Amino acid sequence: MKPVVTAVALEYRDTFTFAKLDVNTQPQKTREYNIRGTPTYIVFRDGEIAGALAGAMPRDTLVERILEILEIDETE
Repeated sequence: MKPVVTAVALEYRDTFTFAKLDVNTQPQKTREYNIRGTPTYIVFRDGEIAGALAGAMPRDTLVERILEILEIDETE
C-alpha cells in the first residue's frame, strides 16, 4: 500500500493530507483510535474523526472513499 498512499498523497496534496502513525511505537494512540489492523485510515475533518477505512484497497477505491467521508465532490 505504501506506493499507492505515496502517489495519492502527492496527487491530492491540496485536498487532504496523509499522516503516518507507527502502531509499534505509539500503542497509546493505537488504542485511542481503536486500530485493530493495518492498514487503517482515519479521516479527520476540522480536527474530529469523520470516518475510518480499514484494509488494503485499490488506489481509486481509497481516493473515492476518502472523498466521500470528506464530502468532496470531484466533479465540481
